[in-house]
Amino acid sequence: MSNAALDALCRRIEDWERRVRDRPVSPRMSDETLRARLDRYDFVRPRALEEMVVDIADLLEQANMHTTHPRYFGLFNPGVKRAGVVADTLAAAYNPQVGARWHAPATGDIEQRTLDHLRKRIGYPAGETSASFTTGGSEANLVGVLAGLSRACPRHADEGLAGIRPVFYASDQAHDSFVKIAHITGLGRRAFRRVRSDARRRLDVEDLRRAIARDRAAGLAPFLVVATVGTTASGAIDPAAELADVCRAEGLWLHADAAWGGLALLSDALRPHVAGVELADSITWDAHKSLPVPMGAGMFFSRWPRHAEAAFAVTTAYIPDHDEVANYQRTIQWSRRSIGMKVFFTLAELGQAGVAAMIDHQAAMGRLLREELAAAGWRVTNDSPLPLVCFARDGVRADAVARAVCDEGVAWISDVRLADGNHWLRACITHHETSPEDVRLMVAAANRAARAARGA
Repeated sequence: MSNAALDALCRRIEDWERRVRDRPVSPRMSDETLRARLDRYDFVRPRALEEMVVDIADLLEQANMHTTHPRYFGLFNPGVKRAGVVADTLAAAYNPQVGARWHAPATGDIEQRTLDHLRKRIGYPAGETSASFTTGGSEANLVGVLAGLSRACPRHADEGLAGIRPVFYASDQAHDSFVKIAHITGLGRRAFRRVRSDARRRLDVEDLRRAIARDRAAGLAPFLVVATVGTTASGAIDPAAELADVCRAEGLWLHADAAWGGLALLSDALRPHVAGVELADSITWDAHKSLPVPMGAGMFFSRWPRHAEAAFAVTTAYIPDHDEVANYQRTIQWSRRSIGMKVFFTLAELGQAGVAAMIDHQAAMGRLLREELAAAGWRVTNDSPLPLVCFARDGVRADAVARAVCDEGVAWISDVRLADGNHWLRACITHHETSPEDVRLMVAAANRAARAARGA
């Protein structure tokens, strides 16, 4: 890469960090203009790299929603700190292959040291537990389901599902990745049982017990329960300790989907709200939802690594034989880039107190948002301790307000449609630099949109 291109890249990154707050959160460039700009790249005539840096950076600024904006109150897509950008650049430049430790010992040990630190935050014991980085929460959830299936049906890996009728359970608020997982694994979508949620939108434990009993009586084979630690729609936290009791009594695998809610594990103040997650047999946790690092950085933790190995272990003729269990032997991935380098850099730069302060700040901005909305006449409709706020106002359509706020460009929020028929607005603090002023600007934008919607 030329020095001119590197200099241009560094200038654009530094300039964007300074200017992002003053830009619209969701800028508008027409599809026609975007396509016309890209039509200049015909892959026939070569282009100067420095020129491309400037041109494509302009497109990224003018034709993308800006998840790195402090007033992006969105879908668990974080702002980023420079440590993660530097780490991803190093990973790209050195391009280590992290499918097996012997191929990249330094990178492999950096990732494992990072995962071991986070394992301690979960409360998992040292020793037999294992952890690996994944592309994201969906992949980690898939590994959890397959590990649970390997435990319940040891012959599944070789013989498939013939003669087996496994089913698994999650609340009606759980992430829809489990619908895809039921399909991908060959279990079938009907094998994924949605359990009713309670008034706080947490999995109803008694309804789960009834569902398990019904399925057993029908000749089915329950094998796994999902505890959602921070639902996407409303931030609800399933009662993990109670679910662990049910799973022990029934002989089921408990998988905790803490993809976003895992951020509470980094704060001593929030940690009690997710008590019991350490009892799960496996856990999904997304670093890119908890920390200011570039996407994606999912993680999978398990108390029983042999079950994930049973699902993924293979013997190959072309990979050197080493006395270790490599990443490719316990995940769906083969070759992969360093996912964990940016997590390592971020944790090391901030230190434990700095990470906790950042998470606690986001939680404080969530509490402020609740207060400001209530003071402005909105009805706050969820009670999560996590920095996600749902709200509504009688006589105002949530989707119309969300669309108007986003079109104005001052902030970005969304509307959410729940299984019980409620339709709310949703705002999540995803940026480590969201300020009280940012919160108030968003509430003011929502107020303007609500007035306009009522007057329409």
